[in-house]
Amino acid sequence: MAISKETAQEDLAFMRALVSEDGGWERGFGLVYGAAGILYGLQCLINGWMLMAEVAAPSAVWLAVGTVPTLLFTAVAVMNSIQRRGQPAFGTGASKRAVNSAFAGGGIANAVLAATFGWVALEKGDWTIWFLFPVVMAALQGALWYMASIIRRSFWAGVTAVAWFISAVGLGFLINDTNAYVMALGAVLFLCMGLPGYVIYRNATSA
Repeated sequence: MAISKETAQEDLAFMRALVSEDGGWERGFGLVYGAAGILYGLQCLINGWMLMAEVAAPSAVWLAVGTVPTLLFTAVAVMNSIQRRGQPAFGTGASKRAVNSAFAGGGIANAVLAATFGWVALEKGDWTIWFLFPVVMAALQGALWYMASIIRRSFWAGVTAVAWFISAVGLGFLINDTNAYVMALGAVLFLCMGLPGYVIYRNATSA
């Protein structure tokens, strides 16, 4: 069957559009995921250092440490949404859509869990309950990365899943030691969220 020059050009343009859309979604996901890991990891490390050093900082400093990362992350997320306006929500291709939509659902689940654990901890006056949230979050992230490793046949995604599962167990053991827990959580966010986000962003940008 003969293929006209116009048809070939249209097919090539379509293929380029698919690649561009997928790369755009993964680039945005890597940016947001990595930013979350870096910003909140840094927040935990600063909080942990201030607690361990018993820094007599004014309340304004503690407030800044608690709010600035969220403000910066919100700005990154909004910027990414603006840049991706009009593009497919979860990229193209069955496997990519499955993985991407699962991570999007996981993000919503994290927000719901954070609100729930926070409210219960506030009502009970027991912040150990709040410390359970990162443990559950780590286990959930491990499940998402495990699914991604199976669907995409990605070794490094499987390694990330194992790292999240180990982190969930480790954080559970440290839950009664606030200083060690907060510092460990900061390291986990850097290694299991910030680093994978950077790798995804870099690979999508290079592609």
